[in-house]
This record gives sequence, structure tokens and C-alpha cells, in this order.
Amino acid sequence: MTICRASALALLFEFTQSEALRRHARGVEEAMLAYARWFGLSDPAEIERWGVVGLLHDFDYEQNPTADTHVHAGSRILRERGWPEEIVLAIASHADYMGIPRDTPLEKALFGCDELVGFIGACVKVRPTKKVADLPVDSVLRKLKDKAFARSVDRSCICGGAEGLGRPLEDHVAFVIAALTPIADELGL
Repeated sequence: MTICRASALALLFEFTQSEALRRHARGVEEAMLAYARWFGLSDPAEIERWGVVGLLHDFDYEQNPTADTHVHAGSRILRERGWPEEIVLAIASHADYMGIPRDTPLEKALFGCDELVGFIGACVKVRPTKKVADLPVDSVLRKLKDKAFARSVDRSCICGGAEGLGRPLEDHVAFVIAALTPIADELGL
């Protein structure tokens, strides 16, 4: 199987009808592409592979929204369709309940980006301009402390993601905001 964005996008659209989930996948893809470069990757195919992992990390969620099914079903589908085990494991590692250690930069980046991309989107929606380009890092950090705001977002994943990447939380938040800014219109941010 050839690993490319077009194949990943087709799979995402096959299983995900929700525009919000598609936008989330696209946001995580963009953050992953930025982190691939941050980790020093220069091979376009390898950078694209990181983006594919971001794009597909939740492709099965709409049809399998529980811990008993999400990622389990997706991993099975990916394997049945011949996706490389490295990609299957990287995607599966983003869910703590899968018990897969995050040993590679790819796995650490996915875990670090997933919840944060969603949280940044929620933060943008309550800002006066509703633009990610105008979102201050300190606003995101304050909202992280407000447990009533975006209750479904697991703050320990955001903090643990930054820690796993070896970055201060402020730097990680700023990095992801910067990654999302060029595609803000596409994401509705």
C-alpha cells in the first residue's frame, strides 16, 4: 500500500461524515506536519506520513465513539486494508486506554497535538475576533485551569503531551497555534 495523503483523506471521508471531526483531523494533520519539521525531518514522504497519522487518528470515532470500540475498530480496519503497522500503532497510541507506550517522536507528537488542537478550537470560539491568529497563549493557559470550560477535553493529555515532547506547555501551545494559523479559514478558526 502506498502511504499518501490522498489515501488517508479518502479513508477519513469514507468513515467520517461530521464536518467538525473532519476539521479536527485536518487541524491535527497540520500540527503533526509542523512537528515533523520541528523534529528535523526533511524527507517529504516522511513528513507526509506524520500528517497522515494526524489525519487518520480519529477516522473511526464517528462510528465507534466509545473506549470499547474507538481505535480498536480503526486499527482492525487499517490492518485489513494493508496500512503499515507503524502507522496503526502510532494512531492507536493516542488513546491511553490502548496501553501502547509512546516511544517514538511520531507517537509523542500525536498525543501532544490531539487534545490541544480541539481545545484551541474551543478557545477561539469564545474570543472576540474568533480568529486563531488573535489567540494569546496566556488565554489558552487560563482556560486550561477553568474546569467548566470545554469539559470534555482531558487536560492531563494536553499537559502530558507537552511533557512527552519535552516542551514547556506555553511553548507547545504557541507552536500549535502557529501551525493552525495558516489554515484557519479551512478549519473555521
